Amino acid sequence: MGRLDHVHWDWIIATKYVAAVGMIVGLGWMWSNRDIVTDPYVNDHTVEALRIEPLTFTAATIPPDSRRSLALAEAPDTGEVALSPLAFVDEAVDPPAVRGGAARISGRVRGLDATDVGVVQLTRITDGGSSSISVSIEDDGSYRAAGLQGGRYRVRALVPGLRASNGSVVIFLGNEGDRTADLSVTTPPQGLVFDVVSTERPILGNRSVVAITVGQQVVDNSGRSVVSPVPNVAVTASFSPIVSLLSESTAITNGGGAARFLVQCDQLGTSSITVTAQDQTAVLTISPCVVEPPPEVEAEDDDG
Repeated sequence: MGRLDHVHWDWIIATKYVAAVGMIVGLGWMWSNRDIVTDPYVNDHTVEALRIEPLTFTAATIPPDSRRSLALAEAPDTGEVALSPLAFVDEAVDPPAVRGGAARISGRVRGLDATDVGVVQLTRITDGGSSSISVSIEDDGSYRAAGLQGGRYRVRALVPGLRASNGSVVIFLGNEGDRTADLSVTTPPQGLVFDVVSTERPILGNRSVVAITVGQQVVDNSGRSVVSPVPNVAVTASFSPIVSLLSESTAITNGGGAARFLVQCDQLGTSSITVTAQDQTAVLTISPCVVEPPPEVEAEDDDG
């Protein structure tokens, strides 16, 4: 009986050994031939081409959820709505009035001659724009403006054509305010003002026109010092050797205050001009003479 038990266990152990060896051999064969095992499955499930159909529905055509509270509202069809630019319309604003209030501005103007007829210009400035009035200056130099609206004012004294304030005074006036603004006027320089206008890039060897403008500073009706052209003034011009003068050296200014001279560029560089008119002399410069650039060559057609 004991021997039979021994034979029985030997058989079981041998069977397990054979099964283990067989399993190892089988796993080794599957690993070495894994392509043979996996290719049929992979080939059968490989995605060769993926085609995505375009969506043919919008949010308006999505079926509503079974719960009414989650159902989507139908969207309006805007395909036929014409597009137009937005229009921005500025609200109409009335121009600011100067008169019609209870405020006052007064003061004294210095720098006047006995024969000057001067005025004080008051300009009320608001978001809607500006409006101006003028009040006269008395013989003693005083002025007074009453019945004004409150607000921001620019105040300036002037004698049209002769004198003006050095700068304007800005005043913030209450609705019933009473402010004082003393001003002074001066006479702009009375000498002639010269300027030159010439070709921007005169070409060496070419002719061009040089205009000398003559003006004088005057005070306009707004109290600003501006340059006014002076006609019928004899202007004598002398040019440096860079250019040669081809016309007469003296010319008369026209209605715009310009005297014209014909010149020719002889050398490269900047030419100076000595200008004389009414016993005044000034030295000006014109644009430098340059070499004419070579003509542009049209690119040949590659097909030619």
